[in-house]
Amino acid sequence: PDIIMVGEIRDLETAEISIKAAQTGHLVLSTLHTNSAPETLTRLLNMGIPSFNIASSVHLIIAQRLARRLCEKCKQPTADIPADTLVSLGFRAEELPKLKIYEAKGCPACSQGYKGRVGIYQVMPISQTMARMVMDGANSMDIAAQAQREHILDLRQSALQKIRQGIISIAEMERVTKD
Repeated sequence: PDIIMVGEIRDLETAEISIKAAQTGHLVLSTLHTNSAPETLTRLLNMGIPSFNIASSVHLIIAQRLARRLCEKCKQPTADIPADTLVSLGFRAEELPKLKIYEAKGCPACSQGYKGRVGIYQVMPISQTMARMVMDGANSMDIAAQAQREHILDLRQSALQKIRQGIISIAEMERVTKD
């Protein structure tokens, strides 16, 4: 087969098999429970996978969370939130005058102000710099900092985009992005 799906990498044996399959030309897709994409690399290291194997085999990591989608029928603009609070949440000062933030209200169609779910994603291609960092034993915070330098959005930044689009509330961002 060209593509192999591994249900979940929970132990060293499964990780080793997955890495070997990737090194022999297979596309390996799997899940691994971590709090962010950079933590996936350090989790594999901590499992006992040699850094060279990780650096040469892992090409893309996607971290995800599911957030409750605001009901389109009843979402309402949020009462005035102080500018310094919005900036501390991650919004840019220059975007505040045009920023419209919504919150859940609740109606007969949704009950509590939410209807459905939406994905919050961190899509992190492994650059040559990140691969070198893995080889050098970098920790997840260093890899996360490199991802930011490469303009890769983290989960919170992705959630902020959904708030700007009126899809989720600040409360929902706080719920799904806390670590």
